[in-house]
Parts: sequence; C-alpha cells; structure tokens
Amino acid sequence: MKASFVYGPRDVRVQEISDVEPGPGQVLLEVTAVGICGSDLHTFLLGNVGGTTATEPITLGHEAAGRILALGPGVEGLHIGQRVAIDPANPCGQCERCQAGEPHLCERIEFIGLFPFHGAMRERMIYPARLCVPMPDRISDIGAALLEPLGVTLHASRLAEIQIGDDVAVLGAGAIGLLLIRLARLAGARRIFAADRHPWRLNLAAAYGADQVIDARDEDVVEAVRRATHGRGVDVAFEAAWIDQTAQQCLDVTRHGGRVVLVGIPAEDELHLRPSVPRHKELTIRYSRRMKHVYPAAIELAVSGQVDLDRLATHQFTLDQTPHAFLTAAEYADGVVRAIVLPNGPR
Repeated sequence: MKASFVYGPRDVRVQEISDVEPGPGQVLLEVTAVGICGSDLHTFLLGNVGGTTATEPITLGHEAAGRILALGPGVEGLHIGQRVAIDPANPCGQCERCQAGEPHLCERIEFIGLFPFHGAMRERMIYPARLCVPMPDRISDIGAALLEPLGVTLHASRLAEIQIGDDVAVLGAGAIGLLLIRLARLAGARRIFAADRHPWRLNLAAAYGADQVIDARDEDVVEAVRRATHGRGVDVAFEAAWIDQTAQQCLDVTRHGGRVVLVGIPAEDELHLRPSVPRHKELTIRYSRRMKHVYPAAIELAVSGQVDLDRLATHQFTLDQTPHAFLTAAEYADGVVRAIVLPNGPR
C-alpha cells in the first residue's frame, strides 16, 4: 500500500510500504479523508512543531476518518464496513491526569502524526478500536475527519466560558478560527470581530458569523477593535493563527478582567508578550491543549447543521498529490482554507 512521508522541510514523498493486520483490540481501516492542519504545516515547513523535531521520515495527518476493513481479536461494538472518525490521541489511561479525567493532558500520550507516531496520510492503517468513533450517515467522510478541529475549537470555546452578550475577537480565520467564530455565535456572543490577512478567509468569517472583519494587511487590528468597542475592548479574545504578533494583539484588544485563549502554535516555540498589559488588566490567559470528551457534542453540532464542516474543505487531493496538497496549504494558494487528502480517492 502507499503512504506519504515528510523527509524534511518541503520534502514529501509517496512510497510503498508493507500491508498490516490488526492485533488484539485493533481494527484495520481504509483511510477515507485526512485534513492538513496548521501543525502539519509546521513539520512540513520547519521539521518541528511545538518543540518536537522529526528526526526520521514521518507520516503526517491527525484529522482523519476511515472505514473498517477488518477487526482484530476481542473487538466488540464495531463492524466491518462501518465509517468512523479517528481520535488521534491515545492516552495511557493510568497517569495522574488520565485518572483525573483529563486524558488530553496525559503524560505519556501517543499522538498520531507527531513524531515518532505515524499519522493517517496513507491508504490503510491499524488503529485501536476504542479510538474509533462511529459516524452517522449524515456526516460525510470529510466531515468525519474535520470533527477533530471542531473538537479542538469546542474545547477552546469551553475554556473561554463565553457568556450571552459577550464581545469576542478571533485573530486568525483559518479553519480553527472560523469554527471558533461559529461556536461564539452559537454561545450567544453579542459582537464578533475577526482578523486575518487573506480576503477569502474574511469572507468566510462573515459567513460563519463574524459581525466585523478586519484585514490585518491594511488595518491596525487593535485600533479597529478598540474603536468599535469605544475603547472598552472585548470580553474574550482567541488567538488562532501562528502566534507571532497576534498573541500580544489578543492581550491588547481584551477588556480589563477579560479572558484570552491561545489556540495557535508558534513557529519557533517561543512567545513574546509585554507582561505589563495582562498584569495591568488582570487578564486570564489560558492555553488550549487539543480537546477532551467532545466527540458527542461535535457530532451533534454537525448532524444538526449548526456547524458546516464540509464547507471548510475547499481543496481535495489524491494521495499521490500529497506534495502539492502541502504546498497549496503552506502557501495559502488558490483560496485554500482546509486541504483534504483522500488516500483512496473520492467515493
């Protein structure tokens, strides 16, 4: 079978690998859809993401869906032919954080697509059955893959504790930012401000519920928000880009006593902030680490039509086109929002 490997910065190769068989508690999946996430692009462009360096070729892809081809011994509750979303995080279940109900903070977590654990950008894969989430018919294969970023944004939104009537700013209107905008609207936000450098993303931001979009190329984001809020600032600000100047902008646009949630990952694993701002305002700053216990709610949001996941998938590629898919996403080409790889072709 074929799999895609990142050998180094901007070096993606599709090659043949050995077929695999499921062991106890595992299933064999035909991978149906894989999204290219911003963290994948860190590895593709820099060979590193969040302080983790890939020292050997790595198969990326953690936003993924599949169809069950075979069941390993002892697997119950799933069946051959069933469509599933793939939860990419495999917690140990035994450490302090797992026992406390926070498996996303597991001290020994194995996360596919993060070195050294290979991801889903391949035709078939073995995976633990307990991490396969059955999909209803109303969610497409692409939608099933994009439940993962929806789960990430749902977790971040819960950390922000948005209240009815809050003003919210989202800096970065990629797939994560767009979903944050939609969830803020569903949570009852009064006004939502969205900032980005790409006009097609700003157009989508308005479609997903932003009241005011700010083109960061032409406008001062902080001044635009302050002007619109008469100097008060917003109650909640989300950083959903690559955390360069956007993290400080989040602090600057948030009111005294407000809340800031950092979702993006900085390219250089460093963050520079002026501490006088959050200290003077007594801001609550929270980092968001993936997600926990969100799949049931995420599925309901998608099935009910309250969140449109398929609309995010602006570009689709075959497995052989993976190098082009990564370049398209990395270079923000052709109005891309989320590039999707279909390892076994469209169905």
